[in-house]
Amino acid sequence: MKDIKWAAEQRFQFIEHQAFWCGGLNRSDLTTHFGLSVPQASKDIAAYQVLHPENLTYDPSKRRYFRSPQFKAGFITLDADEFLRASVVQEMGGSAGGENPDRLTIAESLPIPYRKIDPNVLQPIAQCVAEGRSLEIKYISMSTNKPDAMWRRITPHAFGHDGLRWHIRAFCHTSRKFKDFIVSRCMDTRDVDVAGAAPESDVFWNTFFQVGLVPNPLLSEQQQQIISGEYGMVDGILTINVRRAMLYYFNKRLRLDAAPSLDGLHESPLVVKNRDDFIAALAEAMK
Repeated sequence: MKDIKWAAEQRFQFIEHQAFWCGGLNRSDLTTHFGLSVPQASKDIAAYQVLHPENLTYDPSKRRYFRSPQFKAGFITLDADEFLRASVVQEMGGSAGGENPDRLTIAESLPIPYRKIDPNVLQPIAQCVAEGRSLEIKYISMSTNKPDAMWRRITPHAFGHDGLRWHIRAFCHTSRKFKDFIVSRCMDTRDVDVAGAAPESDVFWNTFFQVGLVPNPLLSEQQQQIISGEYGMVDGILTINVRRAMLYYFNKRLRLDAAPSLDGLHESPLVVKNRDDFIAALAEAMK
């Protein structure tokens, strides 16, 4: 296995992907996907069968290779999320709605508005993270008290993503504490200088809180069981370690703050078991 060339391994992965997820494949799948000749596609399938003869069966009447009941993956991970993400990527690649409009889309990802980040603004910030230095950023806040862009000195040490946008975790030299700054709202940078604080001093970034998520007890017993299985809970609880600095985003992203009062049960399947401790940790981190 270790002596297989990278290009051949990619084709073997594709063969297994098609066999397992789609039930089978023929040579045209390979020729279309990789731009191969028919003889090369035949050679690849034959080479794969030498390695895993138990995985495919050939139906000459349909001229198609089918997944056998004894199929065991050798080149791919049988991961449902990976399959769905790959399906979305393939559709975005132009095979559906573009070059082949007759083909039905089999996977779609919700389009999220993209927040543009200027690479020339990000670069000096990233360099300061790497070098442990400070710089000034021209930053515009959404605060009603500060509606205009202001220059402020920060010592950045990490980046965080809340599922929708990127943040800079940094020591603010003005407020004298560690805060988050949205990267896309940094308009310019200047004046690199010495650091104002060490990353080790950011207690809320460097410590974690264990959030215990459980099925909403207002759901029926069967509904709670399916939620438990859906999230891979152990003994009915899912424990997630979250940086204390990111508890606010975790709370918002999962709508743990609003869902119980605004949505129906089917839209709030999870609740925080250790809610009192969670709220206390969240409040402390937001000071």
